[in-house]
Amino acid sequence: TGEMIKVACREQYPVQHPTIDYPGCDILVFREPSSSSKDGSNNRLKAKNAVVMSNNELDWDRPETWTGMLDRSPCGTGTCAVMAVLHAREELGMGESFVHESIIGSKFTGTIAGETEIAGKMAIVPRIEVSAFVTQYSEVVVDLEDPFPEGYRVADIW
Repeated sequence: TGEMIKVACREQYPVQHPTIDYPGCDILVFREPSSSSKDGSNNRLKAKNAVVMSNNELDWDRPETWTGMLDRSPCGTGTCAVMAVLHAREELGMGESFVHESIIGSKFTGTIAGETEIAGKMAIVPRIEVSAFVTQYSEVVVDLEDPFPEGYRVADIW
């Protein structure tokens, strides 16, 4: 359902990045209303969320494509976007913390490090703090005799 809402949003309310060819939205953040608490002398906003990501291209006529994934993290891009909205609504000020918690309890803490302007539009300079964990070690090798050391596309060989 989340994937369907995201695609419907993109179709009905198209947005475009002001300086690069990047139509949105490509992730969807469902979040609860922010709540406020004090951390020492600092105001701290927090909210829980669920982030929907695509795992294929949705086709309204093919129910088997009506799928999506939930991110295990609160999503850095989504957290920055939420912070920008909160700042525009004057709910999150410079230097104030925003804690975004995923549906499994992982947390990103963001602050607004500055304000800027991009193509005539107000923007924020976000800072995100997060913990990360090594989940895999791997070694990638390329045989010197491999005629396609950078891979290939099917269209390239037909």
